[in-house]
Amino acid sequence: MTTAPTASWWRSRRPLAVLCTVLIVVVAMSAQVMAAAFAQYRHDGVTDQRLADQTQIDGVFLAVGLLGICLAVLLIWRHRRPVWISLGISALTIVLPLDGLTPLFALYAVALAVTGPWLWGCIAAAVAAEVAATWRDTRGTQVSSWLRGLVSVRDGAQFPWWLVGLVALLFVAVTVGLALLVRSRRDLSVSRAHETRSETKLHALGEELARQTERERIAREVHDVLGHRLSLLSLHAAGLELVADDPKLAKSASLVRQGAQESMNDLRSLLAVLRRPEDPDVSETVPTLRELPSLIDESLAAGSPVAASVFIDQSATLDDRVGRSAYRITQELLTNARRHAPGVPVRLQIDAGPERGVEISTANRAADPSDRRVRPGNGLTGVHERVQQAGGESWVWIDDEGAFRTLVRLPWEWRGAGNE
Repeated sequence: MTTAPTASWWRSRRPLAVLCTVLIVVVAMSAQVMAAAFAQYRHDGVTDQRLADQTQIDGVFLAVGLLGICLAVLLIWRHRRPVWISLGISALTIVLPLDGLTPLFALYAVALAVTGPWLWGCIAAAVAAEVAATWRDTRGTQVSSWLRGLVSVRDGAQFPWWLVGLVALLFVAVTVGLALLVRSRRDLSVSRAHETRSETKLHALGEELARQTERERIAREVHDVLGHRLSLLSLHAAGLELVADDPKLAKSASLVRQGAQESMNDLRSLLAVLRRPEDPDVSETVPTLRELPSLIDESLAAGSPVAASVFIDQSATLDDRVGRSAYRITQELLTNARRHAPGVPVRLQIDAGPERGVEISTANRAADPSDRRVRPGNGLTGVHERVQQAGGESWVWIDDEGAFRTLVRLPWEWRGAGNE
């Protein structure tokens, strides 16, 4: 037996479904009360409507009516225990003068959720209950039988036996047919939803595959071009370092060689990130704010004076993704200052904390203080894009004193918060 999972009734059902259940229960209760009254009329031999209006339901038939009302209320949980409720209502309808509408409501819930032998068993029980209820109804007169009045069979005439079975089978067939139609439409809707989700996932996988292919192509080109040139630069710098007679020249050549080797290492890390951007082991190779001292030392060694003021509160709790973004932004800002104003002192200030986020600012003398126009190149454009990806803001301007200034603000993210 397979049934659909259900939750708490009042919390899980929509207002329309609740209204439908209330109507079903009210109709079933009314039908049970009428069935008890008709059973009283048949027992007392009432044949006149005036006498029927004066007859009161009492004794056994009152108990039957109350039981019928309880069975109608039981329909509230028809979707939670459809099989047992249907079988119980059908069994009681067979042996007691109850109405045949309540078993149909219970059978509808079974046909919506149950398949296999249990469904056929409930159908057979419902057919038996409908035959019994219809047969009892036809034993009375038009005052105590809704079916006699419907087909205009006069009182005292024998009701056709085949019509009893036909009516019972018709009621059960219509009920099961409607339930199967609703279930097929529901299954079709679910199937379409699954198909839509599958198409969306397939489309996303196709786009990701295309992006990955493009990343692989770019990585190969970058490795072949820059890797070759950096290797040659390192080789020539090492040769110059060995043959240089001037200690300053030898030191400069050594710095070039070390820078080329470090650039090769950075290039390998960047290519690994390009090929596997979601790999956490690869992402960990990208420096974070903890490597800022070495970055500043590199700038000083390259002959670029840097006055740095760095204050980071609770750095251990900062998410590494933000730390990597902040490091790359700082690196590009210092590189940009060396490229456009070589030898000019650079003022670097970093202030970070959970309440104020990460703020990075640089200031250096502009190459042409009289020109206040800012022309962002690839470096500043890349900084702006990286800041936007991190959800931050960036500003670039030349102040009244001719200083080229940049300001970046990144939101603070707690370590591990992005994985929740």
